[in-house]
Amino acid sequence: MTPLLPDFLEVSGFPITVVFSEDRVFFSERVTGNLWEVYKSNFRLVRSFPIVKITGHHETGLLGIAVDPDFKKNHYLNAYYTYGKAEKFKNKVVRIKTDDPREETILDNIPASHIHNGGILAFAPDKTLYIGTGVDNPIMEQSQNIAFLGGKILRINRDGSIPKDNPFPGSPVFSLGHRNIFGLAFHPKNGQLYICDVGPEKNDEINIVVKGGNYGWPEVTGIANNPKYIDPIKTYTPTITPTQCVFVGNNFYFGSYNEGTVHKLTLKGKRFDQVAKDEIVYRGKSFGVIGVFYGPDMQFYLTTPNKIIRFEPEI
Repeated sequence: MTPLLPDFLEVSGFPITVVFSEDRVFFSERVTGNLWEVYKSNFRLVRSFPIVKITGHHETGLLGIAVDPDFKKNHYLNAYYTYGKAEKFKNKVVRIKTDDPREETILDNIPASHIHNGGILAFAPDKTLYIGTGVDNPIMEQSQNIAFLGGKILRINRDGSIPKDNPFPGSPVFSLGHRNIFGLAFHPKNGQLYICDVGPEKNDEINIVVKGGNYGWPEVTGIANNPKYIDPIKTYTPTITPTQCVFVGNNFYFGSYNEGTVHKLTLKGKRFDQVAKDEIVYRGKSFGVIGVFYGPDMQFYLTTPNKIIRFEPEI
């Protein structure tokens, strides 16, 4: 099968997420707000989002994107981005059509900060949209506040309405007690959601998300053995900053920003909730893998701050 992207693609705008339809690719640029389509080696700017302008180090901008499950019929894309003015900004989720990029806001007023914005999107097998958010350090306790949308997994219908079976009536909150979620992936067999949650100086976490579950931040990190909180299936100390992830078969792949690597977790158990093996299957520079992706062309891709790279796992 012909690859949908070249081996190596330079992207100046800090590429974050790569997503696929059957025959084309879309990718987001964080610092420019540009959303690109690649079709038969042709590049087209779908939309340039009006992101907030911030100087210095920050993690704002156009972050996650997702292709609607019925894209072939409706041509919808979803995007998560930071908007407003410096010091008075928020995050929101919108949807656009590739042939009519006027945006429709489907979830607004997601707390924003210079860092810890989360922003990764994923559609579940039931076609609801899941959103990972973060919480800034000075207000980390808000991760435990159901009324605060930061530090959460959010779940909404495609039109922005709240699913009736969400755990907290009338709320998009699906789980709480997270620090900065930067990876979401659904297991292809049981539909269970796995996430990458970035830790402080220790205890990056790979978690299986349970409806209404509390994952402890900032009260606990890592394996707490506290019945109030749900423990991760894997932790990393010192932190490696786990990023966007993908399932290929039963194997869970995720990027590491701090290491510049891609990890492959071989899972076992009836619920695939045990890690049998943790292997590094790609080594780049000393830092900078923002996410790992797998296309309908059966190829692996990853993003770095200035590149999209097609790679073959070492194992």
